[in-house]
Amino acid sequence: MNTDLAKGKPNKRALAFQFYVGMFASMGAMTSGAWLAWPSAAIKPLLKGEKCCTVSRGQVSTMVALMDLGNILTPIPSSYFMDWIGRKLTLYITSVMYIISSISVIAANDVWYLYVARFFAGLAKGVAFAVVPIYLAEVANVQIRGALSTMFIGFLNIGMFYDYFFGALLSYEALNIANVVIPIIFSIGFLFVPESPYYLTMKKKENKAIKSLSKYRQLKRDNEALLAEAKMVSATVEKDLEQKGRFIDIFTTKEMRRATLIIVLLALFQRSSGISPTLAYSTITLPETGGGISREMYMVIFSFILIVANYIATPLIDTWGRKKLLIYSALSSAITQMTAGLFYFFESRKYDVSSWNWLPYCCVIIFALTYSLGIGFIPSTLVGELFPTNVKCYASSVSAIILAATSFVVNRVFREVADNFGVEYMYFFFSLTSVACVIFTILYVFETKGKTFVEIQNILKESTEKVPVI
Repeated sequence: MNTDLAKGKPNKRALAFQFYVGMFASMGAMTSGAWLAWPSAAIKPLLKGEKCCTVSRGQVSTMVALMDLGNILTPIPSSYFMDWIGRKLTLYITSVMYIISSISVIAANDVWYLYVARFFAGLAKGVAFAVVPIYLAEVANVQIRGALSTMFIGFLNIGMFYDYFFGALLSYEALNIANVVIPIIFSIGFLFVPESPYYLTMKKKENKAIKSLSKYRQLKRDNEALLAEAKMVSATVEKDLEQKGRFIDIFTTKEMRRATLIIVLLALFQRSSGISPTLAYSTITLPETGGGISREMYMVIFSFILIVANYIATPLIDTWGRKKLLIYSALSSAITQMTAGLFYFFESRKYDVSSWNWLPYCCVIIFALTYSLGIGFIPSTLVGELFPTNVKCYASSVSAIILAATSFVVNRVFREVADNFGVEYMYFFFSLTSVACVIFTILYVFETKGKTFVEIQNILKESTEKVPVI
């Protein structure tokens, strides 16, 4: 097999089509981002009883956390569905769930409607985060695989900006209607996207797999490079499926335990860095004065920087590499969160910090940059790269569950700790986990840029002989 021929550079039409695919596949993440940011616009009117119903602070915490609870439940079923009915049809399920969420919140006259809306949004998010990274990794050329996976998280950030921006401009009711537009657009645009050639090959549909691959590569079906890649896909799938993948298989060999440990801890570190509480609670946590503009506008700026920084990282991930970006991102996030924590520490102990009220606002903006340049998206990228086809869906499910469970716990605990002990302790925690991420990445994560799935598996096998694995 001519591997170099199969790894040939994509033409301009292929690049355009693959980015079109990445854009529409990532709209599931965009809707997730919108629902992640939704509480920022909704909490104040709900607490005042101006919209829907009057809710308590405890009910707000429950409502915020329920999205993550729903997120925990769907990744494992999604891993079976994506191998049963395909990546494409599984992703269509997310649009149905998101539409249910929007209908629930539009019709809400009791807090339970809000619970249902957030829960279904979480169910859909779990599906999207389990399936999209695998799908994009399977359809992208090696040269842009990292960039395409970055687009997925980029659209998550666009969704956050969408709700922060329109939440500041529109009424509560209009914002809820705006949120249902995204899954509808996704449903239409994704009609023109073919199924993954890896899935079709796995289902013994070789002709359809070649047809799909020719669409993604924008090459004729008898093209030499296309046929070489089709053979590589077939050989990869055949090798991976020699033994039917089971959930337990991601723990049974040293190389799989190493890969699983990497994606589990990176997911844990990502959500323990403070992104979820920042999104949900900043409009009531930041000082009332010191920013120069409203806290709501700062969250619009925050979400805009997430987008810009993410697209700055798009070319860097395939030039600098995953590992270097992850280290720089986590280290700078640790410094930023520690700085914010020290401000709240001195404020809670009645020191006069009024002249420093601008500092936490500055930290929020800097954190948007540091988070998006690495730790915010690289864990999802690695999920699509580190595992063979027969167990990739299970690994993606585990990652999505860890992301959701960590967010659920951090969001649920944040207000309790902040109200009873002080918000500074949560920021110290965010900083320490980011430091732990730096240490773990230096010692345990290896570079995957520009590598085929076969080459990555070989590196995993070789590295387990040199580095102790749990």
